[in-house]
Amino acid sequence: MMRIRRIDLSDARLFWDVQKQLDIESKFMMLEPDERRFDFSRTIGHISRFDFLIGADVEGKFVGFLSAKRGNANRIRNTAYVVVGIIEEFQHQGIGAQFFAELDRWAKEKEIKRLELTVMINNYAAIALFQKQGFTIEGVRRESMCVDGEFIDEFYMSKILD
Repeated sequence: MMRIRRIDLSDARLFWDVQKQLDIESKFMMLEPDERRFDFSRTIGHISRFDFLIGADVEGKFVGFLSAKRGNANRIRNTAYVVVGIIEEFQHQGIGAQFFAELDRWAKEKEIKRLELTVMINNYAAIALFQKQGFTIEGVRRESMCVDGEFIDEFYMSKILD
């Protein structure tokens, strides 16, 4: 049974585990497989810095997460930057849609006007998910990521909430 729930400090190892698995199996996440080292206090620090952090929990193991971080300055407090990752085996099962439904509820409650994210232009499944959730492409971050020695562009995407 799968459930979507908030990730808190007691979930530090589970959260790190899902991030590490995503680093290993996906070339679409920020870190390469050997970059992430487990450091309990650092992981707790990461968790505590997010304004919103949820995971998809299957029998006590996270299989994906969505995080959002609001802008710190007053002029961008109404904007949140979003990161999402779902383990390959659990993709295309509606987890992403559930994540974004929870994100929308939180954003409305917190009076967030703008959600934003970046995605590699060759991550077709993620782009389709984001567009289905109301995100639009605003622009291109040219050669912003280097994956396997090749520079890749990213789309900058946003969703404006009413």
